[in-house]
Amino acid sequence: MEIASRPSFPAYLFLFLPPLFWSSNFILGRALVDRVPPWTLNTGRFVVAAVILIPLLLYRQGWPAVPRKFIAPLVLMSLTGVFAFNAVLYTGLHYTTAINATLVNAATPVTTAGLAWLLIAEKMTGRRILGIFLSFAGIGWIVSQGSLQTLASLHFNPGDIIIFFATALWGFYCVMAKPLMQYFSPLALTAMTTGIGAVFLLPAAFFELALTPAQFGGYELLAILYLGIFPSFLSFLLWNRSVLTFGPGRATLVYNTIPFFAIILSAIFLGERLMLYQGVGGAVIIAGVVIGTSDRVS
Repeated sequence: MEIASRPSFPAYLFLFLPPLFWSSNFILGRALVDRVPPWTLNTGRFVVAAVILIPLLLYRQGWPAVPRKFIAPLVLMSLTGVFAFNAVLYTGLHYTTAINATLVNAATPVTTAGLAWLLIAEKMTGRRILGIFLSFAGIGWIVSQGSLQTLASLHFNPGDIIIFFATALWGFYCVMAKPLMQYFSPLALTAMTTGIGAVFLLPAAFFELALTPAQFGGYELLAILYLGIFPSFLSFLLWNRSVLTFGPGRATLVYNTIPFFAIILSAIFLGERLMLYQGVGGAVIIAGVVIGTSDRVS
């Protein structure tokens, strides 16, 4: 799809809503960590999303015909973005610090832009490079608590390589979405990849539950329902729509707002104090996103 003008306000709203919803994962994940194991929680959210998306697709458009040449890309998108991304990210977190993970994860826009250039020949503009730099600087300012000395004292380890691999998985998901949406609608693509990913996740959850006890009360079920509706169904649908509008390299810049949104939600719902350095870093991140995504695409 060709875009002749700058993105509209609704386009930016659709772009910023997914990271806002994704940031709530940190709050709910913190609350559920001792009740529901990670593979089971991840399976639950995407099964809920698939149960919503597939009937919605059938009602709105019907199940699309899938040419044979698109089967492998659809499966790869499902395996990278739905099935493997969170699992690899959680694995990396076992071997590195939260600060290191946040910084390495902030490389996602760079990884995605590189994959977009390599796989679909998406151009890298000066505005986008500036946006990437600003968003990364904002992340660094937040995780270092405004101290350059703290940044200079960081040490990287093998867990950071695993986290970086996770950024490549997400980048691949985003890059593959754009050419596939030349044939499928955002709703169809989101429903199919979520459904396929949920099918792959179910055996992992059954295996995990056989080894690890879980608590499923009303609170846990409501939390899984929320995760399935907002950070999964709605976020992935709006995200794929944003990738179609902005392109994967530009859209992924907004990914770095997730830590800032998590800080805001923690202040609102957990009573954590919002610090000045966090506000400054968040403003720099958002400025980087706006600058990096506002260039015209022809």
